[in-house]
Amino acid sequence: MARTVGLLSTLSSLRSLPSAIATPRLSARAWLALAAGLGCGVCGYAGLYPRFDEGALRVILGVTSVPFGAAVVAASLSARSASRAFGMALLCAALLGAASTVIPAGILTFNESGAFFFACLMGGFFGAFTGLFYGLPLAILAAVGWAHVRAATHDATDRAARAGGVWLAVVALVGLVGTRLLDPPALDYATQTTMYPSMIPSLVALSAALAGVVLIAHASSRMKRRRAWIDRVRAGLEPAFRTRVADWRDRVEVLPRLSEGETVIELVIDDSSGAAYRVAATGTAVAVVSDSR
Repeated sequence: MARTVGLLSTLSSLRSLPSAIATPRLSARAWLALAAGLGCGVCGYAGLYPRFDEGALRVILGVTSVPFGAAVVAASLSARSASRAFGMALLCAALLGAASTVIPAGILTFNESGAFFFACLMGGFFGAFTGLFYGLPLAILAAVGWAHVRAATHDATDRAARAGGVWLAVVALVGLVGTRLLDPPALDYATQTTMYPSMIPSLVALSAALAGVVLIAHASSRMKRRRAWIDRVRAGLEPAFRTRVADWRDRVEVLPRLSEGETVIELVIDDSSGAAYRVAATGTAVAVVSDSR
């Protein structure tokens, strides 16, 4: 009977293992780049740029801002320090801001021969300053997320996702306020009727803000569940697992690294007892966790 109870307890503990140490589907860098791309796209579509086109090209600029914003943050996170990531993000944003005006310049001067070069020149000038405007929040995101990318732990990845969610929610709300301020109702003097702007930019910005909130909740939930499981292991409430200091037998470089430290969680199966964590035999290390609670 004791052996059966011990085996059932071990199987119950094993069921909690995959969700506790499962590798995040996206890396910290990917989460930050995704948030950056979406945020830039929302603000571009909201019309937060010099509107020499009267807003006619906001869809083009919004779409091109998505890969450009993601590229700025992804590239900046390769810097050697958070301060360098900040500066690199500003530089890349200015360059890509100028580059993003080439397609709109071609569209605006499609039927005007000889005007394309001048349009690119003017667009590049104003686009660089617009890129710096966008680059400041991108630089902040890169500087904040730099440490999480370097940590390369599951906790750090979820912290990066949470930071990206907070950033996306704030930037999307800025886009929402911006589009409401820049697109007020206009009076058609010919018909004396009020022309109301499209609600689509506002809905897109609001949806992005909600996506940021969902990302915050998802990342926070993952961290909470992971901490709860590790606390249960430390308290001896998971019969098949226990913690110990890593030694030469453990291949810690290939183990899931839940957080920074040199403590490992090991799997110890003893079907003769319901308290496997009390036996002295060395088990198989399955994850690396922090040294303190």
